[in-house]
Amino acid sequence: MQLINIRPIAVKKRVGRKHFRRVAPVADCIRTRSYWDVIGVHLLPALASGIPLLLSFTGAHRIIPLLPCTFLRFSGYPGPFCGFTRSIWAISAGDWTYATINCPLAWPVYAALVLVFTWNAIGLLSGLKIIRGPVLRFTSLQKRCALVVIGVLILLNWAYRLMLDLH
Repeated sequence: MQLINIRPIAVKKRVGRKHFRRVAPVADCIRTRSYWDVIGVHLLPALASGIPLLLSFTGAHRIIPLLPCTFLRFSGYPGPFCGFTRSIWAISAGDWTYATINCPLAWPVYAALVLVFTWNAIGLLSGLKIIRGPVLRFTSLQKRCALVVIGVLILLNWAYRLMLDLH
């Protein structure tokens, strides 16, 4: 590996036939030979996060009929994920009070959608394969702990909705 250029924020290296640039400790950018490599990495996450954001901004909830919750129909109680759709639409519409009262966990979900879409859109528009840097590379123990925390947060959000009798 030969060091080409050192700047305070980014380090540019030549790795084999790929150009590699470290953007702080958060992301590594790789210029690949083909744009198809970039599409293969970034298109699906960009669509998966961009479509819900686009639908929430366009007010498609007035056009697209939502199916009634099967969990609510059979049990009489709202499910663990009830309220997320309405809260994300409320955040997009600027009704932040309703979104917070209805489903407080929708805020981190909305922020994650925006971050994932931005990360992948930048990769697609720049033609760079953006991968996680050392700060965002987690060990298997850290991943398991994160999943446990997310599960506990979902259960707490569900308990909150059940206590307030929100349907």
